[in-house]
Amino acid sequence: MNIHLHIAGYRIRLTEAHDYPAISWPLHPFGSFLDRSDAHPDIDLAITVVEELPNLSHGPLHFDACQGLWRLYEAESGLLLESLDTATHQPCARALITKDFSHVDVWTRRNEIGWVPMKILNPIVEVCLLTRLAREGGLLLHSAGVIASTGGYIFTGASGAGKSTLSGFFDARGASVLSDERMIIRKDGEAFVIHGTPWVGSGAYAKNESGFLTELFCISHGPQHQIESLPPGELLARILPQCFLPHWDRTAMESTLAFLSDLIAHIPCRRLTCAKHPDVVDYIQNQLTRTVLVAS
Repeated sequence: MNIHLHIAGYRIRLTEAHDYPAISWPLHPFGSFLDRSDAHPDIDLAITVVEELPNLSHGPLHFDACQGLWRLYEAESGLLLESLDTATHQPCARALITKDFSHVDVWTRRNEIGWVPMKILNPIVEVCLLTRLAREGGLLLHSAGVIASTGGYIFTGASGAGKSTLSGFFDARGASVLSDERMIIRKDGEAFVIHGTPWVGSGAYAKNESGFLTELFCISHGPQHQIESLPPGELLARILPQCFLPHWDRTAMESTLAFLSDLIAHIPCRRLTCAKHPDVVDYIQNQLTRTVLVAS
């Protein structure tokens, strides 16, 4: 069985040669991210379904995601990722990842029926995609993304800050909501482009679409709507905790910080406090229109 995905310009291929049944696949909303082209994959995963995981030699522990999720070890060919069962904390998959994060050999446990692609996508594909993205100039941000008639907006904030609520308000007004949980930002020349992802929040918004970013908001709840400018240092302090950071890769970390600094320098980034009311859409768009008129 082959699974081909296209996420933010990256083509990802999972190949399971013996055609074991894939359980709960395609899972919403990954269906809209399926890739039907014959293009060469940027990240290629060879899946082997086994009764027992092989014992693979490895070096010291390189990174521990903690909370019983996954561990990354040094290995002769690159890195060994060990994905853990969150209930038993026992390995459910092992993956050998090349140093450039372009090829992965994966061994995953077979259950009574077959294999579970989501256990490969999370975390193995996520780790590879995040590292490649960061190294090559991009950012995965805990945020909602919206393409409206007045521009492309990112709303970033901690869980409960209002990302899915704002997404619902914009959706009701006919805007295209790319995601209410995780957005990818990349550069195209001098422009910043936002991409939807299949990782969703409580509103389950996810579209395999992209658009130009015109404004980024750090959001929080409040008694009334208000947009405030913030100094770069405070912006960085608010945005950085919402970034998915590749702590296991120094080059990728340095690239992420440089990308974030570039983003703050070239894209208007402001604080948005908003009451939980649909008229926040009008407030945002009126404020942005007024800002453009004053600037011109």
